Amino acid sequence: MAAVMQQPAQTAEAPDGGLAGGDHVNWRVVFLCLFVANTGLFHGYDNGVVSEVFTMTSFREVMGWPAVDDSRAVLQKSWVLNGFNVGAALAAICCGHLIVDRHGRKPALILGSLLFAVGGALQSAAVSGAMLVLGRLVAGVGVGITSCAGPAYIAEVAPASIRGAMVGLYQSNICLAIVGASVLNYFDHDLASGWRWSLAVQVILGVATAGGLLFVKDTPRFLESVGRSGEALKVLSSLRNGDEGSAARELAMVRAELEEERRVGSATWSEVLLNPYFRNVVLLGCLFQFFQIITGINAIVSFGGTLFEALGIHGLTSALLPSVAFVIGNSIGSFVLVDRVGRRSLLIFGMLGMAVSMLLGGSVVLATRELDASGTERLPAAAGIVVIAMIFVYMFSFGVSWGFGAWLYISEIMPLRVRGKAVGLCTGVNWGPANVISDFVAPALIAGPAGPGGMLLFFGALSALVVPFTVLCTPETKGKTLEEITPMFRFASCHDFVRFVRGNLRAGEGMGAAASKAAGVTIGKSDSGKPEVGAAEVPPVC
Repeated sequence: MAAVMQQPAQTAEAPDGGLAGGDHVNWRVVFLCLFVANTGLFHGYDNGVVSEVFTMTSFREVMGWPAVDDSRAVLQKSWVLNGFNVGAALAAICCGHLIVDRHGRKPALILGSLLFAVGGALQSAAVSGAMLVLGRLVAGVGVGITSCAGPAYIAEVAPASIRGAMVGLYQSNICLAIVGASVLNYFDHDLASGWRWSLAVQVILGVATAGGLLFVKDTPRFLESVGRSGEALKVLSSLRNGDEGSAARELAMVRAELEEERRVGSATWSEVLLNPYFRNVVLLGCLFQFFQIITGINAIVSFGGTLFEALGIHGLTSALLPSVAFVIGNSIGSFVLVDRVGRRSLLIFGMLGMAVSMLLGGSVVLATRELDASGTERLPAAAGIVVIAMIFVYMFSFGVSWGFGAWLYISEIMPLRVRGKAVGLCTGVNWGPANVISDFVAPALIAGPAGPGGMLLFFGALSALVVPFTVLCTPETKGKTLEEITPMFRFASCHDFVRFVRGNLRAGEGMGAAASKAAGVTIGKSDSGKPEVGAAEVPPVC
């Protein structure tokens, strides 16, 4: 799913390890991060709630949909989901510079929360498909904003010693919200206004979060960036147990980072697109984000209810197990495995698990499906259990690897000069083309001749195709600094790309430290004094 886990430039670690008072983390910071991480609930809830709402009889009657999806209902489902995706994609690409960096993290979070609430109100009060799509669009804009500002806020206030765990709370809340939506939908599924109550929860979440945000301060990093140094020191001191000396040292490091960012500057879009050393790594990042979604995660999350209903599988267990698997996988992957086994292994074996489980599940459906007396497709009980188990494995495999790993990876591999634009572009690919294609294809496949089994096989085949890409194009970044990671992706020609692939197959090292020498690259300074990538002789590009 499209969790926008952008890793902003992070507050520097203080000499004492970033711990307030030297030994103890200020619990005020922990509770602040927990509260801001609630914005992750927006994304998860809005994504998960529609899955069962689509199957509610009262909802289908209001929308004018038949009991069994026809081509019109399939198309409207796609527009309902893609209204959210389009809004989130536009906001995620634009809001980083226009809102979050210019006006601050706090105002951006409040604005995003209020837009999420307004979108939820429109959805819960919808009397037509157009009104529902409008509500989804507005909510999507709100989620796009908070998905940029939320992780940035948390990363900038949390001490370095707990920063990874605190940012990970955002992704965890996305998963928990999907579970919560499944539970609520189960209990109000047959109520006349059940779907309105389910969608109205977005109003409560948005308004409550916006109200609470009025009582928090903006981040010390943002305050320092706009020249409010005194206020920045006061806020940081309060977040470090009142230790002004530690806060002053940490703020000095933040100031040095900001000065370095200003010195390096930001690459223009022409540099991002035309300089092969920038363009190729950005293209890889976009592919990681595209493959994260196009391999079926949002199809399962958003159309899981439709899928299970088409297979004749009902009950709370089938509704909850996939989401629970996602939560368990995400927790194990992000908090236990990623810094032990590394990014490369998780991404490879996670995608392999996704491929095998979907292919097996689809094969079981096609081999055992049968029609009941009414002509509706049903599965034998044993086959239904196998399908649920395979979807559980798929969701676990995604959660333990690509769910958070794709976002973590692109934040690590982007050179500093292009990081802002590159992560924004990759985010747009995730929310935009990947989600839009997935949300149009999934309902059409479920309603098509091959039915749910065909959908599972389709996404299983796509997942299988991504496995060799991951093996060939994913250097290991665990434990490496930016200066060590950047040369691993410095390829410009077809010959360079072959060396990049061989390096990954040999030791997961990509181009390795010899990239600059092999490509004939020199690091110089432009006329403006900013470092730039130049080439004694830029080789022909692929």
